[in-house]
Amino acid sequence: MERTVAAEEVRLRAFRRDDLPRLIVWRDDAEIRRTALWGRARFGPKEAERWLRSLGVDRSRVTLAIELRGSARLVGLTVLNRVDPHSRTAYFGIVVGEKDCWGRGIARQALGLMLRRAATMRLRKVLLEVAADNPRAMRLYRRAGFHVEGVLRAQLARPEGFVDLIIMAIFLD
Repeated sequence: MERTVAAEEVRLRAFRRDDLPRLIVWRDDAEIRRTALWGRARFGPKEAERWLRSLGVDRSRVTLAIELRGSARLVGLTVLNRVDPHSRTAYFGIVVGEKDCWGRGIARQALGLMLRRAATMRLRKVLLEVAADNPRAMRLYRRAGFHVEGVLRAQLARPEGFVDLIIMAIFLD
């Protein structure tokens, strides 16, 4: 079981079965799905249960729930995935699923906690993928010290056309 870590307003903790209904709602929301880079595949109760079971088995991924410290309200999730112990790298991801929490610094705090977690895992580099049409996320990552490493041109299909996928990274050592 992952231990709980906290920042000023948020705490990261292991996912629980009672979190799954919120996760299903987030996965079904087109706006959240777009910024999270989630595909269109069905994610109902059966898929959510399968996903939860995989969290304890997949050693190449650390997935944690983001909750507000004062209320213990689940507001998002964050992940280090594709953890490669040989190259000491991983990919970061985050979703703040509760829209009333957008713009409150929750993603910034959770990102800081995950970068600390990455450092304790002795990772030397954390990468991420972000859509070029997501300027809020790109600002967050730049402020945290991430730099653009590459661009996959016209990689993401959107209703309005194809969008670039930006690869960003930060070195921890």
